[in-house]
Amino acid sequence: MIKTKDLNKVNDKRSKSRRRKKNPPTKEEKTIRITKQTDFVQRDEFHGAEEPMPNVTFREIKRQKKAAQKAAEREQEEQLRKEAEEAEESRSRIELTNTEDKAEEEKPEKADESKITVSGGENKEQASESKEEKSEHKSRKEKKAEKAEKAEKSDEEISNVTDIRAARKKEKNKKLYKKIAAIAVVVAFGVGVYASRGVWVPKLEGILDRPHATIVNDGKKQSGNFPLTFDESSVNVIKQLSDGIVRVDDRNIAFYDESGNKISDNSHNFANPVVRTSGKRVLVYDNGGNSFRVLNKKGELLSKDIDQSILLAEIAPDSTVAVVTQTEKYAAVLTVYDSSGAEIYQWSSSRRILDISFDKDGSDCCISTFSSSGGALRSVIYYVNFDSTEEKMKSEQLETLAVAVQRNDNGDYWVVGDTCFYKLDSNGKILMQYEYPEELSDYALTDTTAAVAFDGIQRKTGTLAVFRSDSDGDKPDSVVYTQSGKPKKMTAENKKVILLGEDNIEAYDSAGNLLATAAVSSEYLDFVYLNDSVYFLGLHEINKIAFET
Repeated sequence: MIKTKDLNKVNDKRSKSRRRKKNPPTKEEKTIRITKQTDFVQRDEFHGAEEPMPNVTFREIKRQKKAAQKAAEREQEEQLRKEAEEAEESRSRIELTNTEDKAEEEKPEKADESKITVSGGENKEQASESKEEKSEHKSRKEKKAEKAEKAEKSDEEISNVTDIRAARKKEKNKKLYKKIAAIAVVVAFGVGVYASRGVWVPKLEGILDRPHATIVNDGKKQSGNFPLTFDESSVNVIKQLSDGIVRVDDRNIAFYDESGNKISDNSHNFANPVVRTSGKRVLVYDNGGNSFRVLNKKGELLSKDIDQSILLAEIAPDSTVAVVTQTEKYAAVLTVYDSSGAEIYQWSSSRRILDISFDKDGSDCCISTFSSSGGALRSVIYYVNFDSTEEKMKSEQLETLAVAVQRNDNGDYWVVGDTCFYKLDSNGKILMQYEYPEELSDYALTDTTAAVAFDGIQRKTGTLAVFRSDSDGDKPDSVVYTQSGKPKKMTAENKKVILLGEDNIEAYDSAGNLLATAAVSSEYLDFVYLNDSVYFLGLHEINKIAFET
């Protein structure tokens, strides 16, 4: 059942619609109505604006709102881009402190808070937008925190890299110091080794020079022109030349080549001929006489007579001749002649001269002198230069009869005494003294090697002592006990010692190693070694054997 009040309302509405249809509104009334609606909309959307807004539709208002929101978003994106660039620049500056980084982070944070703070009357859309902005700001804050953390990590990494480089540099310096120390040790060791070379070099050379096996030569006599026979004579001497051999007897001086061919034969009138050789030249003088001669295989080069009796003479490689005579004033006078026979030097002494040896160039010589006092023989060694009137060296007195002397290539002096062997320094001081175990049999001296031989204690044995010029020892560098019988003769050449015994000839190096041997006749009196061959002098002939060493 319909109430009366409701029915009245319905009737009123019907009557109003009928009136509108009968009386439609004018143009002004329509305009006023639309304005009121517009006012209501504008007051509701724009917070009660007093002036009426232009006549726009609700769709247009929503489009403008979306455009304003997009513009705001673009501004925010531009702001974020700028902030990201600033953060990137701040990270590249490692020198900025953490405090400055935090200050830079707090400023945009406050600005963002002021932007998103709204009054309690904001609508739901703006509230949601502020929440999104807050979440975006939080994400930006987290990103900045991450960037700051990365910057701190980069600082730590740089610090670690710096520490690593410092550690590597320290380790490199340690290695450098170790290398320098090692080099210093090596240099010190080298200096020590060089300073002690006189002790270990001879031993090392002896080991290195040790042959794998001793060469045993067959000792077979050479045929052809050999043997070279001659008549029995009271004087028979065989000497070596650089290109052959020479034999001197009572009447003749004969030159032979290595094959035994006689090249020349020269007669002499010396009662007591003595022979000395040097290179291709031969000096023959009359012991106790007044003349001497110098020859080669082509003939006579010099013949000279002097006023005094000749006691001793020697020839140098350049044909210089030294002659020792005696006068009423001096026990010995040394006179030196050049190759033409002209006198170039003279030296006198109250002592007797027993030996002379030239240097290789013939400008200096060693002189062995001796004297007797209280039944003992004592020697003094001199070294003179033919361009000076004063001696270059005078030794201390030696308690022996110095039968031979020679200057070696180390600047020291070999001295062969009748009871002991000496080595003197360049000032004549004794460096080494070696007493003979038995009676001296023979000796040999070169500028590099010295050797002395004696009879052995047992029958058919001998002893050979060898010395090196580069050794600093106080005893022989090697001592060899031979089993080839009593030593007869010996010679030295090219650091090799050749020793003739009763039934063998043997070759030794300076370390005492036996290089070669050959069985020979016990009748041989003397020998010459030349170019891996040995020429033996017997009573009536000269024989030759091959002797490889």
